[in-house]
Amino acid sequence: MSQGRRWFIKSLVVAIIAVMISMESGCAVSSPDALTTIKDDLLRLPGDMWTDSKAIIAQPENVTILVIGGGASGYVRWQHDDQIADHFENHTTFPRDFDIAVGSAGNPATHLALAGAGYLYGLLHEQPQTKQAASSLMEALALNGLMNIGLKLAAQDQTPNDEYYGWPSGHTSSTVTLATVMNEYYGPWVGVPLYALSGLVIYERMESGEHWASDVIFGAAMGYVIGSTVAQRYKPEIFGMAVVPYIDSLSNATGLALMKRF
Repeated sequence: MSQGRRWFIKSLVVAIIAVMISMESGCAVSSPDALTTIKDDLLRLPGDMWTDSKAIIAQPENVTILVIGGGASGYVRWQHDDQIADHFENHTTFPRDFDIAVGSAGNPATHLALAGAGYLYGLLHEQPQTKQAASSLMEALALNGLMNIGLKLAAQDQTPNDEYYGWPSGHTSSTVTLATVMNEYYGPWVGVPLYALSGLVIYERMESGEHWASDVIFGAAMGYVIGSTVAQRYKPEIFGMAVVPYIDSLSNATGLALMKRF
């Protein structure tokens, strides 16, 4: 059985367990109100994804990030990919079991499972912010997945392991999408550890020979753009001001603050 299939099976198990925990910890999912909400959200999903996909290329900062990421990816592919791959072929930092664990944590199916569990938890326990954050995450991950598939089919690129559909790295873009959405909703206390996880996933993708350095560079840029675009559109606002986490470093007080960019 290939490593990719093992990761998929493990992620599917995570999805089943996560959904079961959500169902056991709250009301029954079969209640009419819950089913109606799920149905309505699913019906809105394609339209929301189309709107956000247009927003990605409509915002100049997004285009700038993608152009820089694409240019850096192209340069590294031209000048350094082979050298970096040779380095990782001859130098192993982490044990194989650790690499497999990190790869599983970076699997897009794992992220979708966790987003689905968060959505159900927020819905069943009547926690709107949790449900909204999970909804944004699911949409961002779905949009990231579709864009990855389209780019992979167009590029027809091979990985260092001589497998097809390398560019861009789906594990990298999905993990960065997860980190970016969570950072937008819950601030750096959640975002920074997830960005650190993204760094481990990027390293593991190269060390295991699953991707070139150029694959993970553009994957990271794409994940950030998708995550920030989707999250910012759905973040709660009061009188045009964003609601953001607040931390006072002097008193260690935490709470919410209103922010307006000019």
